[in-house]
Amino acid sequence: MYLIRVFGIVAITTAINAEFRSGSCHSRLSILCSCPPEWQLHVWGKECYRLTPSSHSWDDAKTTCQDMGGKMAAPRSLEEMNFMVELAKKANTLYRAWIACNDKDVEGTWECDGQEGSEPFLVWDNGEPNSFGNVEQDCVRMAASSNDRMDDELCDNDQLAFCVREAACTYSLTQLGH
Repeated sequence: MYLIRVFGIVAITTAINAEFRSGSCHSRLSILCSCPPEWQLHVWGKECYRLTPSSHSWDDAKTTCQDMGGKMAAPRSLEEMNFMVELAKKANTLYRAWIACNDKDVEGTWECDGQEGSEPFLVWDNGEPNSFGNVEQDCVRMAASSNDRMDDELCDNDQLAFCVREAACTYSLTQLGH
């Protein structure tokens, strides 16, 4: 999928450069993206987001996102996190929803899907992450009760989950005039 995306970008860039070098016309690249029903478009990332329709454990939520054609989401920026918070608040102002981050492998070493090889983007609520008695809280959620920030939670607890998938985008080169 990565190579197809790169090839498409190279082909579009080559076409644009050829058009501009010709000096005959001005052109503009237009991008139109859309999402399936019940998914919300995040324009800047060209991705579609939604919450699972029901609550699940962290592992089951991850599978549910895959069954819906996406994967569990983990925000990579404050802008993306705020978009996800607003999406959740539209469904339920008291939302609690899993994100694709955990420290299951090594306690205290947080990993987020899609952020491998870099420091994960985690905006913890005050006092988080923590442990609940002697029970390790290995999975991450965002919640209204956590000031719309992240906290660690028992992975077996049932919660909604944020899911993400690629938007369907079409690219076209539009001539503006001579």
